[in-house]
Amino acid sequence: CHSCGWMAECRRCDARMTLHHHHHELRCHHCGSQRRAETACPDCNNDDLLAVGEGTERIEQALQTCFPDETILRIDRDTTRRKGSLETALADAQSGKASILLGTQMLAKGHHFPHVTLAAILDADQGLFSADFRASERMAQLIVQVAGRAGRADKPGEVVIQTHYPEHPLLHRLIVGGYPAFSKAALRERQEACLPPFTSLALLRAEATRADHPRDFLQRARELAEPLCSNEIQLWGPVAAPMERRAGRYRAQLMVQAGRRAELQRLLKDWIPQLEKEKGARKVRWSIDVDPVDTY
Repeated sequence: CHSCGWMAECRRCDARMTLHHHHHELRCHHCGSQRRAETACPDCNNDDLLAVGEGTERIEQALQTCFPDETILRIDRDTTRRKGSLETALADAQSGKASILLGTQMLAKGHHFPHVTLAAILDADQGLFSADFRASERMAQLIVQVAGRAGRADKPGEVVIQTHYPEHPLLHRLIVGGYPAFSKAALRERQEACLPPFTSLALLRAEATRADHPRDFLQRARELAEPLCSNEIQLWGPVAAPMERRAGRYRAQLMVQAGRRAELQRLLKDWIPQLEKEKGARKVRWSIDVDPVDTY
């Protein structure tokens, strides 16, 4: 809402809803809930609601305005829901029926499009500034994968990266030195920050319908772990998850960082049986993720 600043939020998650123009629906991409899009602001009753953000539907509309005579093929979760629709879309892309291909990550990985000569990555900054230390690594891998879609046959290829930070050192290393130079620098940073693969991590997650239950359980878990920890182990938390409420459940986590994997395994061997006996464990859904792929 341009008048009061209201934004459509999911009623079950700490996330904003995504507008799907074709169905005039708001959908949460985290828990799957959906509802009809509001026609007026529920806070101030203003009927001048604006769509914000850069989803594939909005980008498709912009491309249609800029290139009205070109065929645009959009490949994302919405357009490939029906059985066989993804295969049909990929066949159309490979045949060259569409001159402009638009899609999410599913379009970038492992496909051969011989007629593509220009690839563009929109809003690459998401991978540069994230709470997850692996975000920049995923961003670099995605850029390399997308770049591999352009110029695969006998035609030269070109890659354009949209960013607010063209001077960012990570982007420069990737563009000038390729992925080997980027990975070498990323490994050096992780070593200085004592992050994997130079240390080992385990993430104790807990969730419940009440916000205090996960925090209380994880605080008790920390108290149980502290006498078992050697000098090579550090405990971080408990803290709320980056997205605390998801699908109506409140989530929190406790991070365990160990200088040697053997020390982490020794702790977990003694710690997990104690957690299973805790009364608070019955009030939450909990799990331990060793070498977590993400920290969400």
